[in-house]
Amino acid sequence: MSFLKTLNKKIVKSGAFQSAFGLSIASYVKLVHLTCRFNQRRADIPERFWAADDTFICATWHGQNIMLPPFWHNWRTLKILVSKHGDGEIIARLVGYLGLSTIRGSGTPKDKPAKMKDKGGSAALRQIVRALKNGSSIGLTADMPPGPHRKAGLGIVTMAKLSGRPIVPIAATTRARLVLGSTWDKFMIPLPFNRGAVVWGDPIYVPRDADADAMESYRMMVEDALNQVTHEANAMVGRISTMAPTNGAETHEAG
Repeated sequence: MSFLKTLNKKIVKSGAFQSAFGLSIASYVKLVHLTCRFNQRRADIPERFWAADDTFICATWHGQNIMLPPFWHNWRTLKILVSKHGDGEIIARLVGYLGLSTIRGSGTPKDKPAKMKDKGGSAALRQIVRALKNGSSIGLTADMPPGPHRKAGLGIVTMAKLSGRPIVPIAATTRARLVLGSTWDKFMIPLPFNRGAVVWGDPIYVPRDADADAMESYRMMVEDALNQVTHEANAMVGRISTMAPTNGAETHEAG
């Protein structure tokens, strides 16, 4: 059994497997995009930035971001923050097949600093701020492994503070989908040939002089905004939440 596990790890880490798997997922995302009837809400928000050649931080929750790349105007530069470890290489190749580029690195949960290896978070933060100031928007998830699910970290607020660029929340979903309940992020696999929704939220600007208390307030603001657009997207496809998202509370869906 140990031999099989080692063999499987070698296969997963091989460039050929990562490329093939990334291409397969990208092809599936394109299939869902082409066969679902997607409605967008407040699409004028990103269009105003695109028209002015302004950059922003495109924020979503882990587990529900797979359908977002097709809704980006590919002639505008968007760089996705992707982990250097684990399945990061597969995701990086997937992002490339969907016409976007990456910045490699991720944050470290503040409650486990001694147990986690350096994931390039500081270097990635510098790259992100530089990219935002030089014409590239950034896409990333506001929550990070190992969770908790749908709890925004301070990292995204720090990026907005240092760069002077706003955070724009976004959610995308489909009516028919599979949810992997065994994963911390409740990863959702959209299914083709059904209804879909994409919802953009209002930009959130973080002032450069924000202190610790203000940063926490903006973190909660991002969390609430992401829950709100998620709630709206679910409602648009007939998945009505049983309670409204407030103060970072996770929504529960019916249907």
